[in-house]
Amino acid sequence: MSMFHRKAPLVAAIALATASPVIHAQQLEEVIVTAQKRAESLQDVPISVSAIQGDKIQDANIPNMAALADYVPNLHIADAPVNTNIYMRGVGSGNNRGFEQSVGMYIDGVYMGRGRQYRAGFVDVERIEVLRGPQGTLFGRNTVAGAVNITTASTNAGEDFNGEIAASFEENGGQIFEGYVGGSIGESVGARLAFRSRETDGYVDNVFTGDTDGAIDELSYRLTLTWAPSDVLDFNFKYSNSDYERIGAASGTSSYLTLAERTELVPNASAFASTAYAIMDTFFPDFGERAGDDFTVYKDNGFGKSEADGIGIGINPDSSDNDIDNAVLTANWDVGDVTLTSVTGYSAYTYVDGADVDWLPIQFISRDDDQDFEQWSQEIRITSPGGEFFDYVAGFYYDTSDLEFDSRVMIDTNFDGLFPEFLSLVTPGNPPPEVLPQNLLAADPSLGGLYGPNQLGRDHFYSLDSESYALFAQGTFNLSDTLRLTLGVRYTEEEKEVVSTQFLSDSISGIGVPSDSFFLAATQAASFNAYAYDYKDDRSTDALTPSAIVQWDMTDDSMLYVSFSQGFKSGGFTAADDGEPGDLVQGTFPCAPNPDFSFNIEDCYDPTNPNEDFEFDDEEVDAFEIGGKHTLLDGGMTLNWAVFYTEYSDLQTAIFKGIGFSVKNAANSEIYGIEVDTLWQATDNLRIGANFAYLDATYDDFRDGPCNAFQLDADRLCGTPNGVSFNDLSGEPTLYASDYSAAAFADYVLPITNDMEFFLSGDVNYRDEFNSAGDNDPLDVIDAYTKVNLRLGIRGDSWELMAYGRNIFDEAALQQGYDTPILAGSHSNYQDEGQVWGARLKYIF
Repeated sequence: MSMFHRKAPLVAAIALATASPVIHAQQLEEVIVTAQKRAESLQDVPISVSAIQGDKIQDANIPNMAALADYVPNLHIADAPVNTNIYMRGVGSGNNRGFEQSVGMYIDGVYMGRGRQYRAGFVDVERIEVLRGPQGTLFGRNTVAGAVNITTASTNAGEDFNGEIAASFEENGGQIFEGYVGGSIGESVGARLAFRSRETDGYVDNVFTGDTDGAIDELSYRLTLTWAPSDVLDFNFKYSNSDYERIGAASGTSSYLTLAERTELVPNASAFASTAYAIMDTFFPDFGERAGDDFTVYKDNGFGKSEADGIGIGINPDSSDNDIDNAVLTANWDVGDVTLTSVTGYSAYTYVDGADVDWLPIQFISRDDDQDFEQWSQEIRITSPGGEFFDYVAGFYYDTSDLEFDSRVMIDTNFDGLFPEFLSLVTPGNPPPEVLPQNLLAADPSLGGLYGPNQLGRDHFYSLDSESYALFAQGTFNLSDTLRLTLGVRYTEEEKEVVSTQFLSDSISGIGVPSDSFFLAATQAASFNAYAYDYKDDRSTDALTPSAIVQWDMTDDSMLYVSFSQGFKSGGFTAADDGEPGDLVQGTFPCAPNPDFSFNIEDCYDPTNPNEDFEFDDEEVDAFEIGGKHTLLDGGMTLNWAVFYTEYSDLQTAIFKGIGFSVKNAANSEIYGIEVDTLWQATDNLRIGANFAYLDATYDDFRDGPCNAFQLDADRLCGTPNGVSFNDLSGEPTLYASDYSAAAFADYVLPITNDMEFFLSGDVNYRDEFNSAGDNDPLDVIDAYTKVNLRLGIRGDSWELMAYGRNIFDEAALQQGYDTPILAGSHSNYQDEGQVWGARLKYIF
């Protein structure tokens, strides 16, 4: 089979999509996808798929996957202060860096399994396919909820020199410059260079610092080289880099307990919480009134009382600096009637984060993370030509990865000088601050003045080496002209080795210098469930995941399918930096001090013995789906739908068990729903599209769910074997599972002259309310929201001028709610961008 014939459907579709924008037809363009590892029409693929073309991404100014999720039913992707939340059909990965994602992302065939890789911006994207439901056969690793398949643009040999450049200017200081240039550089070689630069000044006002938080500085580029030395052999090499920096975060306190509420609801709050509350009441009495204001935060971002004095606590201010590299070499070789494909992938990233995790205008708690990740992968496939009685795809997959990170959590017991000032105000006679205890611990009568550092720290190092092997095959029996049966199977083996170590320090020994202070160890254990430890472990697993699809072509334009599939997400080791060693009950420190108030760890507990929550097992899924794809009105409309039922077992969950997180396979869930997607070319000038999803995603069995703050105050060991109460979430909704989500758009074009047209486009994206915290606290339920976007302008064959608005009604769309650390009963949230107006000029050559 020649290279031309193998690529003909895809090339034809690209030609239609990139034709002059002033040419229209009442028939819809055919959408080509590679959801089954071969180029096929979307209407022929028996999977629930949403396909978003690159021009839609550019025209709507969709910068990354988090923004794209608004357009895709049952998909939720949102950045958060520390992690990225990625959920499909109510299933995703919790807040633990040891988790791999339940929604696998593939960029040009290379697996991206870490949430941080979802933060890279879009650069010169040809199309994005969102595959819902387990994709365990052809995509494999950790796709128990679905897969995102991204294909970037390429230039083929023989293509004329071409390109485009666009400049956008928008509110919040936004400036976007993007474009590409490509073409042939020889008879058999093509090259393409694409770039995107984006800067913004942020979109939430910080009342305390006077700055605007959430500023972005991002630069991405991609180099693509293609080589076709013969009609049966071609190579495609891509290298991309994305440098993404965020200053400040759109996270702040959403609800703050008054003194009366604290007395009633959290009477047993810790000394750290009570002191922080009292200092806030004294120095920031208006804080509670401002908490929860839209597009506003009130925090110090880690600088303390004055930004001019530099960082007050920790290593970095509230910020995130990410550098992501991806490379892939794809080779296709036609051997007789079959095609051999090799995909060699490399992916790596580094990031440095600082987080002001108290989200208060006081210097109290900070977190710093420094993470490195590197992965190599190799896939080899053999693909039949298609159109035979038996069509097949089979192959081998291997990857190896190394994840390493250092993290530091610091507590300021001096509160940047506010603690002694507070004591001076509340002590009779108001003695000067310098003669009073300088920090919370020095004032603790149980310590008798023997221990009083201004800062406490814990440093955690984590290293995870992983190897994965897989064999896979999928074959389709074309039983008749209208009936086909597809069977698939994948066998996977994975091995993981981990090192997880932690030490404690204080400002007496020096932050970052391990301390053997008995008082330090006892305080960290009792107040934060944090200990020194040195764990090493390994695990191996294997899984066989089958799939089966029956497809019936009712007519030439309508198809029905029924499918069953299984999937699994491999287990691993928690990356949490709190949690007690295996010989201890959480929050206890049953050790005796030496005469000099040091302690010998070997006389107290075994630091190499983790508890049972350190390792978590595989997550498994069984999925059933019935769907249909219909082309109507002589090709002018498509109507696609799917009804699904899914059972998950041994869900990997992050459990807050009193004063720290643990990870366990705690829950089973049942999920069912329906998805509908339609597109209509109403006239030569008007195209209308809409999608809708209904989802019922609940925990079937989750009797030991995370306890909320009020439950924990009443029972400090709630949810543990030593507690007397539990938070039974059986029958309750899973995370990020909106009952309803929908999107609709309309594109209208009006010719002005033979080579100029006016265009008007708008879309509406709706998401119903959803739970965003693992304890299903009603205070962290995110309200339903609707975003409306608008675009209009004029364009010719080689230029375009567009004005646009995103979220034009300034909807306050929250992304996540959570308990404020330490401040029992108060909550914080993460806010999405509000209204933005802008303009773009594009030149095509």
